[in-house]
Amino acid sequence: MTAPQPPDAPAPEPAPRRRRDGAVIIGPTIPARYRPGALIGLPLVSVLLSPFAGAGLQQWRAARLRDGHDTLLEQLLAPAAMQLLVGALLLWALFALWAVVPLLMTHRVVLLDESAETLELRKGVRSADRARLADVDHAVGEPDRGSMALVGLRGRDRDGAQTLRQWVVPEVGWDAASFDGLRVLQAAAGLRPAPPRRELVAENRRRRIARSNHELADRLGMPWRPEYEYDEAAFRAEFDRIRRVLGGQEPPQDGDPEGW
Repeated sequence: MTAPQPPDAPAPEPAPRRRRDGAVIIGPTIPARYRPGALIGLPLVSVLLSPFAGAGLQQWRAARLRDGHDTLLEQLLAPAAMQLLVGALLLWALFALWAVVPLLMTHRVVLLDESAETLELRKGVRSADRARLADVDHAVGEPDRGSMALVGLRGRDRDGAQTLRQWVVPEVGWDAASFDGLRVLQAAAGLRPAPPRRELVAENRRRRIARSNHELADRLGMPWRPEYEYDEAAFRAEFDRIRRVLGGQEPPQDGDPEGW
């Protein structure tokens, strides 16, 4: 059960990532996105492909032995288990190196210098655009992974007409620190800061579950009660009872749907 917090409940202070110079990072850093894949995904792939790497090491060792080389390295690679282990480690290192390239190419964050009240859009390792904090018109984003943030900036064109350009920050909901950077920007720009990512993710999950439960209730003709929006256990208990009623295993009560 996830109940909404009271409106006057104080939200936790944002804890964004910062650069060494103190600039707030809006969006995920390369290490933040790289670490889960390098420590979880790539090792699994390397283990699955280790027999191919082990076979290659076996051929390399056999060629070395035919040429008269019998050093400590060839002796260590004699067991098949050692060949598989070394092959997996080599594949892991190779894949980890390759994974950095697309991350560098797609990396995009916004840096907020609170003391100078300036913003900088970073694409990869270069600076793509700059703006003043006073030019921020809006800064919105979703807390879920795969979402993005939009930072609207006011400006003027060559004719002096008012313009509005937008910066796109991908994966702003990657983790709490990435989303907290957006919250700091909202507060610094005089906008209403979003709630913490944890609360928004929990609320989105509650809404998805409530929507799914509402569809299940409609299929059975089960009356929907307001408390089911926040109390999944109460809905499940009533839903199971209605199913037993429709299946003839329990006598119906007033307001229950008729059996099939």
